[in-house]
Amino acid sequence: MRHIFFIFSLLFFCQAQGQNTVAKGNIVPVVGYWQVGKTKNVIYTNTKTTVRNGKTTSDISTYKATWKIADSTAKNYIIHYTYKEFSFSNLNDSLSNAYAEMFKGVTVKYRTTETGVFDTILNMNEIIDLSKKGVDKIILKLNWADNAASRHVIDKLKTLLNSPQLLSNTISEEMVIIHYFHGLEYKQNTPYTYDSNLDNNFGGEPFPAKAVLKLSAINAPADKIKLIATITPVISEYKRILYETMVALAAQLGLPKPKKSDFETSFLQQKCEAELSLRDGWPIKVSFIKISSVQEDKNTDTTTITFTD
Repeated sequence: MRHIFFIFSLLFFCQAQGQNTVAKGNIVPVVGYWQVGKTKNVIYTNTKTTVRNGKTTSDISTYKATWKIADSTAKNYIIHYTYKEFSFSNLNDSLSNAYAEMFKGVTVKYRTTETGVFDTILNMNEIIDLSKKGVDKIILKLNWADNAASRHVIDKLKTLLNSPQLLSNTISEEMVIIHYFHGLEYKQNTPYTYDSNLDNNFGGEPFPAKAVLKLSAINAPADKIKLIATITPVISEYKRILYETMVALAAQLGLPKPKKSDFETSFLQQKCEAELSLRDGWPIKVSFIKISSVQEDKNTDTTTITFTD
C-alpha cells in the first residue's frame, strides 16, 4: 500500500521495540505482538436492517467463538477461530439455523503476516467439504415436500451453498474485519487514502474502491487506540460489476435477466471502526457497517466483534 521503504522501516521499528509505542507527533505502528497459546473469547453480532416500500425489518444473528494464537514464526501467525453457540432473532429462518448448526465446533485455521495482516485461510478445502456434506443434511432437516417446485429450489440452494468462492468470501470477511488496521503506521487525526477492493459476495469480480483510514484516538494509560475507515467503491465500476454479476447469477439460478436500469441508483459504502491494544495490537472491539441501496431498497448490515480474555 505504501512505499517499500516504509514497510522495511516499520518492520525494523517493530522488531527493535518489541511492542507498539507512541512516537513523536503521535505516530503509532499497529502491529500484533501475540503470545502462542493465548486465547480470546469472541462475541459476534450481526444486525441486518432492510427498508423496503417504507417498511423496516431487522434480523439479528449472534454467535460465540474462541480466537487462539496457535503458532508464531518470524514471518507469520497461525490463528484458530472456533465457532461455538449460534442464535437468531428470526426463529422461522430454519435454513440459517440449520446451516449454523453445521458449523458449531468447526475451527477456521488462518494465517496472518508477521505484523498481523490477514493472509489466507489454511483449511478452506476442509470447510468447503464440510459445507458440501452438510447441505444434504440441511435439506433433510427442513423436511420440505417432495415435488417439482421444492426440487427446483433445492437444486438452486445447493448451487449457492456449494460455491467455494462465495463460502470463502463469507468466512474470510470476519478475519479481514478483525485485522483491517494492522500492518500500517498512523499519525493521529491524519487521513490516509489508498486504492482498495471490496469483495463481491455474489462471487463476481471485486469492486475497485478508495479507502480512507485514520487513527482517531490514543489512550496510552488505558492501553487503547481507536481507528476508523471509510471504504467507497468507484461508483461507475460498482454499477457495471454489480449488474454483470446479477445477470450471471440470474442465469445460474434460472431467473429472468435483470434490467441494467435497475442498478443505476445503486449505492455502497462500508465503514470500519476498531479499538485495539496500543502495546500489543490485540483486538478489543471491531465494528463493520455496510450500507447499500438498489432502487427503493436500502440495506444496513452491522457487524460487531468483541474480544475478552
